[in-house]
Amino acid sequence: MRRAGVTPPIEIVVADRSSPQLEPLREAIEREGMHVSLATSTLQLRRLLMMRSNLVILDAHANSEEALSLCRQIRANSTVPIMLLLPPERPDLILSALGAGADDCISIPPALAESVARIHSLLRRAAFSYAPRRTDNPVLTFASYTLDPAERVLLDPDGVVVNLTAAEFDLLLAFCRNPGRVMGREELLELTYAGLGGPVRRSIDVHVSRLRQKIERNPRNPVLLKTVRLGGYVFVADVKPLTDTS
Repeated sequence: MRRAGVTPPIEIVVADRSSPQLEPLREAIEREGMHVSLATSTLQLRRLLMMRSNLVILDAHANSEEALSLCRQIRANSTVPIMLLLPPERPDLILSALGAGADDCISIPPALAESVARIHSLLRRAAFSYAPRRTDNPVLTFASYTLDPAERVLLDPDGVVVNLTAAEFDLLLAFCRNPGRVMGREELLELTYAGLGGPVRRSIDVHVSRLRQKIERNPRNPVLLKTVRLGGYVFVADVKPLTDTS
């Protein structure tokens, strides 16, 4: 029975096909006070995801296509942060992983200190750090959408929650805080950490494409988030604080 006032541990789900290379990572995560659940089958993974899970780690070393397929399935139904472990000889998989909905990618065998730091970063971005609500973080509106930075929630014009990954939310927030200004890919990488998988500037393009699918009526002809040739992107929507009734 959970005691009142006790913060539940962070729950990390690792899809593991009994790879010995993942054992040091599991131990490093648990030393940080987080709990790790191992899923050795797709069915077990789905069962664990139905419970309280704060982050999922998928091993793409043995079967990259299966891992990418799992990533797509999870992302279609959940906004839980996803980290993919990729074979070091396949840097080309980074863009595929991001396109499948992954939030971050690291190479196997993982560098433990870096991996743990990235896990903490993903958890903070997904609002699982239990940080107090900031009063200087106003709710924003644009094109009848409502964006709440503190709660990390986007509502569509009908008040329905739009499922965004952590990277997509950070990207949209960066645009909403800089409306009408051309933002280059390098700046967006720095502001959103959307390129944690490596110095891949095109990762921003992948996230922008996915974001357009969720906020544009016609993603092929965007009216809110426009591409600037040789420049980057510009968010042309009229962004206002929710309390602004003018």
